[in-house]
Parts: sequence; structure tokens; C-alpha cells
Amino acid sequence: MSEYSYLVLQSLNEVYKNTKQKMAFKAKNKKEWQAWRKKLKAKIIELLGGFPAKKCALNPQIVSRTEDNTVIREKIVLTSESGVNIPAYLLIPKNLKGPVPAVIALHGHLPEAKEMISGMPALNEERRKYMVDTHHDYGYQIACRGFVVLVPDQRCFGEREDKDMANSGGFCHRSAMSALLLGKTMIGMRVWDVIREIDYLQTRKEVIPDRIGVAGLSGGGTTTLFSAALDERLKAAVVSGYFCTFKDSIFNIFHCTCNFVPHILEYAEMYDIASLIAPRAVLVETGSTDPIFPQPAVKAAFEKLKKVYKLLKIEDKADIDAFEGDHMWSGAKAYDFLKKQL
Repeated sequence: MSEYSYLVLQSLNEVYKNTKQKMAFKAKNKKEWQAWRKKLKAKIIELLGGFPAKKCALNPQIVSRTEDNTVIREKIVLTSESGVNIPAYLLIPKNLKGPVPAVIALHGHLPEAKEMISGMPALNEERRKYMVDTHHDYGYQIACRGFVVLVPDQRCFGEREDKDMANSGGFCHRSAMSALLLGKTMIGMRVWDVIREIDYLQTRKEVIPDRIGVAGLSGGGTTTLFSAALDERLKAAVVSGYFCTFKDSIFNIFHCTCNFVPHILEYAEMYDIASLIAPRAVLVETGSTDPIFPQPAVKAAFEKLKKVYKLLKIEDKADIDAFEGDHMWSGAKAYDFLKKQL
């Protein structure tokens, strides 16, 4: 056997071991926490590629309106930034007697994702079976419990998928790599969309403007975590099938290019970024057999996250649903959590 090592990832793991995150959580009191939080939040926005200096007009358009026995579905289109439009479904519980809390429900790497999250009856038999088996109609389920729910296509998916790039490494790869050349990241652009979606929800008469939450699975969990960390208008977050450590997931297990943020591990681990959600509420969902976000690492990261909530004496605001299952939505705690927090 050769005495030499030629493996790149092996050498990078050694680099990780010797890397001390410059902005890791170390606060000993509330004043130190506030200063740390302000600095890390600014750094994360910078690493994500920053946000547009000014917000453009949302130009909301209602394209269609359908309903079933429980909810009204409005197909809408919003303008996020110049040249960037968001197609989405707005799910409104029927027979509302006044404004109610709202939730932005975000999908992961799936075809027909917003249709599935919205529980659309037009899905074919195979897609509907997958939706039921993996609880992928969670946006619809949240709406059935009395919330207004916005279910957008995330960038690179559904109506926002560039069909000419279908053979360029999956939904996101080409666009995510091109963004990096411009100093942008896919996570940053998706978070900006959520910021604009909050802006829109706050204009709707059906919504209580200061009671908005966010929930998402997998790639939707990614955007959920970063959005809740960076926009304090989001009062509660359900992060499903994402929260872990970068080291035990994105770093060492194959993931889509859209997950990568240059330099982020120089400054913080994933639990540090999730800690920016405090003092607002967060629920983490983790499946026992999730192959890309291993549950033991999720539990270890959650203990790190809890340190911030313990410092602030709000430990009841951070919870975990460690369920038996795969890379999927659970919902066992999520719906009650959203009702309680919003």
C-alpha cells in the first residue's frame, strides 16, 4: 500500500478539523448574544451574495381561482426583483370570519412540487400516492388547520425550471454554478424570494401581518432555516429534513450544488446559523433513516442550538421531532407547533 494519500475529501476533512469558525456562538449573556447575532447575521447575508438594494413593486396578479370543500386555491404571480417572477398557490381556508396567521410552505427537489405541497387533485395517480406516502401535501394540511398558506415554486423548479438545462446536472446545478460566478448563491436568491413573499402576505386582508411562519422539507428546509434566521418577521419555523451540521451532511454526503455557500464554514456551522432564529420558535424534523441528513448528527446539532435558547431562558421555543422514517415530512408535532406559536 502506498504511504501517500491522494484523496481530496480526506485532506479537506483535515482542514475542517483545524478550522475554528470565526463567528461560532460563544456568548455568555444576553448582551454578548445580541452583539454576536448582529455580526453573524450581517456576515451570512454577505456570504449569500447580498440582497437587492431596493425592493421593486410586487405586481401581484391572480391568474386563476379554484376551490374544494376546505380551501380556496388562488394561482398568483409575484415579482421578486427585476426580471424575476414567482408563480405560487395561495391557499385560503373557506368561511374565514377574519384575518388568520399565515405560513409559507416550501418544497424540496421534486417535479410538480408546489402542486404536491398544495394537495392539488389534478396530480396523476403515481404522484398522488407519493404525496400521501411521504406527507408531501403539508401546505394543504396546514391550510386545513386554519392558516393562509403560500406555496411558491422555488427558483429552478416547476414553472421556474429552465427546460434547456434539464441535462446539465439536475434542477439547480447549472443555475447555481452560474450564480457563483456572479458572487451570488442559490440559497441567497431563494431567501430573497421568501422576503418578498412575506411582503405580499402582509398585504392580504386574510392575513394577520405579524403572525407569519415558514415551513419546508429538504431543499425547502434549507430555505426555511436561512429565511427564518435572516428575516425576523417570520415568527416560527419548521425545518424538516435539513437541519444537521454542514460537516455531516453537505460537506461529506453528495448534495445538490444549490446547497453550497463559499466560505461559510470559516465563520459558522449550521447550528450557529439556526441560532439566529432565536428568540423566535423553531421545530426540527429528522427521520431515523434519512440518508443525507443523518439523525445522530441532527440530534447533536440540536443540542448546540439549544444552548442559545437556554441562555435566553426560552428552551420551550426550540423542539425536535425525531421520528421513525426516511427523508420525509413528519407532521407529528408540526401542525400543533404552528398553532401554538402563531
